[in-house]
Amino acid sequence: MNRNRQCHEGRSTCATLTGCLSAAVLTLGLAWPAHADELRIGGTGTALGSMQQLGLAWSKTRPDTQVTVLRSLGSGGGIKAVLSGSVELAVSSRPLKEAEMAQGARQVEYGRTPFVFAVHSGSKVSSVSTRELADIYAGRTERWPDGTRIRLVLRPAGDTDSETIKTISPEVRAAKEAAEQRKGMAFAVTDQEAADNLEKIPGAFGPSTLSLILSEKRPLKALRFNDVEPSAKNTDNGSYPLFKRLYLITGPKSPPAAQEFVTFVQSPRGREILLRTGHSVR
Repeated sequence: MNRNRQCHEGRSTCATLTGCLSAAVLTLGLAWPAHADELRIGGTGTALGSMQQLGLAWSKTRPDTQVTVLRSLGSGGGIKAVLSGSVELAVSSRPLKEAEMAQGARQVEYGRTPFVFAVHSGSKVSSVSTRELADIYAGRTERWPDGTRIRLVLRPAGDTDSETIKTISPEVRAAKEAAEQRKGMAFAVTDQEAADNLEKIPGAFGPSTLSLILSEKRPLKALRFNDVEPSAKNTDNGSYPLFKRLYLITGPKSPPAAQEFVTFVQSPRGREILLRTGHSVR
């Protein structure tokens, strides 16, 4: 399979497969049998496109090692997989828990990416404010200025994206919780499924990240939030307040190649790729 296509193929089945794939990893440890000199990377969907680009660049310096980026397992699924040895390296949008570190997991924060609210790139909408956000999630604002009906792309309650939205303000928290309870609402399980829905559903609005949009070349527009552009620069200077921290996770069974890849990600060439794909790096 062409490595550049792995994040994009089978998007429609990603949500339904994630639970089964995660279960296979945890119970059998055989979901993705390793080939000789293969580095398998799995975890949060927001990082998969950038990991593919980093993997391709690193492979040019290590032609004897194949980098395989798996479909989204989520942060927790990726961490469990690296602890079991089912993948050699995990990517996570949350830090490790004490229990995971006690099992031998180790983390390196490799970057931050703006957490954004997105619409299709063809939309005339360019920004959203905290008040507008509360009105949209509460259902008080039902249409965009051109009359198109707003279609919310929701993430499940308890999901990292959902929890980030709820930290914006008490009014947004209440509106988001109300949206989660409304009948007939659809929920996107993975980052890729959410992006698919934002692309395909007319009037769709929902969360994503700048890194996913740029690295996967999605036809999506990251909206300004309270008139601030979501960018690595504005994340660094604190003017754009919403972002995800991203971590590379190794486990007790990770081979030396996993640490070599981590070192590459932190190198000038790795940082160049991260900056190009919407990351703030320090």
